[in-house]
Amino acid sequence: MDKLINTTESLEAARADHEREYAFQIAEIKDTESKLTKRLDELNRKKHKVAETNGNADAKGDDLIEVNAGGKIIAAKRSTLTQLKGTRMEAMFSGRWDKKLQRDGSSRIVLDVNPECFQAIVDYLNELAISSEDNQPRLPNVDDEHKHILQQHLDLFGLLDQGTAGINLDSTIVKDEAKKDLLHNWLEEDGSNEELNLLYRSSRDGRSDATFHSKCDNKGPTLTIIETTNGHIVGGYTNTSCLTAVTLEQTKHSYSSYRLLPKN
Repeated sequence: MDKLINTTESLEAARADHEREYAFQIAEIKDTESKLTKRLDELNRKKHKVAETNGNADAKGDDLIEVNAGGKIIAAKRSTLTQLKGTRMEAMFSGRWDKKLQRDGSSRIVLDVNPECFQAIVDYLNELAISSEDNQPRLPNVDDEHKHILQQHLDLFGLLDQGTAGINLDSTIVKDEAKKDLLHNWLEEDGSNEELNLLYRSSRDGRSDATFHSKCDNKGPTLTIIETTNGHIVGGYTNTSCLTAVTLEQTKHSYSSYRLLPKN
């Protein structure tokens, strides 16, 4: 009986200890929550004060923003331009700095940017706004002439880290996003998920063995994609620099090869 009484007392003491610890943890959580709530309220007050001083305190998501981007007028909803929180794009068009932004004679916001690149960014944001979380668009793309400018603009607006995972594959063969994601996964498994630079495209460079080898041999890690005349897509990948041992055949409908460049 004494043993039973001692066991019962030990269990009661252990339960009391657990209840005290639980109460202590709950009190700490509530205290942290209260501090975070106060901090958030303080940040919101500061944002409102900044908006009153430098911008539009009544800015709403449905506001239509007109931007004079390098002479081209581009319009979008404020909610579209500010959906990526914490970016410079969001801060610029949030309304908090409306009074500080340069305007033209028609009160449009003036940005000294490339109009084609800025239009691509706005198109990307429009698509992002209507996309589900598990099927988000990739970062915008433009022609080769403007790619470096687009990269600068994406960096300027803080959007470089906002795109979905995957590879930026400029391909006339692999167009389906699911197939691009599959390639991305395969390359990632090999530790070679890097930037792709187009070396050779048969529709652009011609179906010549000599041309293919002159453009692709000894270029480092290389991804090659082939589409046959019956629509099958095949290819190969090497993670070392070597002589590309491929001979073009008349049965090949389309052919592309890419060099993998390390990401900065």
